[in-house]
Amino acid sequence: MIKIFSLFLLSLFYVNLCRAQKTPSSRSGVETGIDFRALKKYKRYLFLVETKNRQELADTDYHQLMVGSYYRITKRFRTGLFFQNEQGLLWDNDWHKENTVWQWSNSSRWDFSTVLDTTYTNNLGRNWVWEIKGRLFYYHSRQALLLRPRPAIRHFILKLGQPWWQIYAEAEAYLPLNYGNKSLYEYWLYLGGLHQFTPNFSLGPVVSYRTRWFHPYKSFKATTDQDYNATFKSVYFGLSAVYAW
Repeated sequence: MIKIFSLFLLSLFYVNLCRAQKTPSSRSGVETGIDFRALKKYKRYLFLVETKNRQELADTDYHQLMVGSYYRITKRFRTGLFFQNEQGLLWDNDWHKENTVWQWSNSSRWDFSTVLDTTYTNNLGRNWVWEIKGRLFYYHSRQALLLRPRPAIRHFILKLGQPWWQIYAEAEAYLPLNYGNKSLYEYWLYLGGLHQFTPNFSLGPVVSYRTRWFHPYKSFKATTDQDYNATFKSVYFGLSAVYAW
């Protein structure tokens, strides 16, 4: 009788354990990385090559490469078209069952997207500039459309009449447009600085706070009859470099 009762308790424990593994757990911690941008002006065009690399909370490495060009329509307003490849992105349906265990996908998959950028800047007093940027992303393999608005404010410190430091603060939101069941999936708050080492090269630190939410996709709900809201919160420490000519 005791043996049967023990087996019953063990089976209940196993069932509950398996059920707990079906939903992802929330996480918090520190992320690190480095990004680099190269800019080339030509008449009304501003060509851009950008790369980002960071270690993320989900024990994955994120890599990004974006190339394209801005076109200056007026002194304050420009628009741009870019092509981007990203490795290490996490989507809701990357939470999947593998070998009877539910876990985050940790693949080397690349996600290709086309990016439309519109940016408006204006002066805000002496040595201050404010900016509003909107980027529309289309991920081709997923047919996913999302918007990332990013307001910013920048302060320029001059030395002997030349740029010496640029201090900036930015906020960015991730708004899915044709998928998901929430209006906000992620947001960032940035604070950073760029020191002008030469007329063409600047380098500086950046610190940011990031929050992102994951929600169950339809097939997960249909399979498990469960709901969840996993939250990833992180503080990012990185270096940012810019070469412009």
